[in-house]
Amino acid sequence: MVRVGDVELCIETFGSPADPTVLLVHGSCASMLWWPRALCEQLAARGRHVVRYDSRDTGRSTSFPVGEPPYGLRDLADDAVGLLDALRIDVAHVVGRSTGGAVALVAALDHPGRVASLTLIGCTTGDDDLPPMSPAFLD
Repeated sequence: MVRVGDVELCIETFGSPADPTVLLVHGSCASMLWWPRALCEQLAARGRHVVRYDSRDTGRSTSFPVGEPPYGLRDLADDAVGLLDALRIDVAHVVGRSTGGAVALVAALDHPGRVASLTLIGCTTGDDDLPPMSPAFLD
């Protein structure tokens, strides 16, 4: 468990902290276990320091009463960057899936110097002014 602001986040790391860090951000209705251990171990074996974590209200991290959560997307993004701070990681390759992609995107926009690269999986920007996902990807 790592304290980040007013929450505790359950984390798991793989590989050496001296290697470039990959921060894995899961989607809603999932936990850090969505990122398979075998994937994390393979990335670590290829010279990456992998960090996966349960976001607030997920897994063993701090949870809140059922209902309207007292936090939003920006808080989740700040948690991701706060986790890097707590682990003394200056910059990370951030990978986000689904809602985790939106979290990763906000983290990159708000803290561009902390994100070495951004990989978004199965997510949208939520911006109606941008074109929608190609129907070919839905087949």
